[in-house]
Amino acid sequence: MIKADVKYTIEHFKALRADVMPLKQRIIWLVTTAATTAFAVFCVLTGKNFFNLFTVLAIPLWGVTLFYIILYYILLNPKKMLKKYNETQPDGHIIFEFSDISLKITNESRMTNGVNEHRYEMLEFAWENGDFFVIQIKNIGQVAIRSSEIIEGTPEELRQLLKDKLGENFIEK
Repeated sequence: MIKADVKYTIEHFKALRADVMPLKQRIIWLVTTAATTAFAVFCVLTGKNFFNLFTVLAIPLWGVTLFYIILYYILLNPKKMLKKYNETQPDGHIIFEFSDISLKITNESRMTNGVNEHRYEMLEFAWENGDFFVIQIKNIGQVAIRSSEIIEGTPEELRQLLKDKLGENFIEK
């Protein structure tokens, strides 16, 4: 059995955030968006009509950029997620117990107490992100466990268990 005692911090919520795009790709995207915006402003200021393929391509680019900013930097902001978590569970900590057949999650706080047990078939995927293990549970969400929070067993045993139970749905980053 592998057991972890977790008290969520800002680092946990940062680990939950998957990098949608690598940094190089984000920079290229930002430069392209800035260039199309500058060109659009130039067109408006000079009064020229450049409604062509450029405009057709620029509008979806701006839309996707705006969606990415709202999703990644506003909705999935780790500070906001931690604040919301601390409002609902100010003194909470979570016990994760990995057995051969299931993952048992015990939530212990003043406001919320409960035990949930999930068979490994309920785990959609997991990844190891630096010092954290992140697990996606169907219809529940994600949980993060720091390697140093494992109180029984070792990170290597947890890694091997997740590889065995999830197969290719476990990713080491």
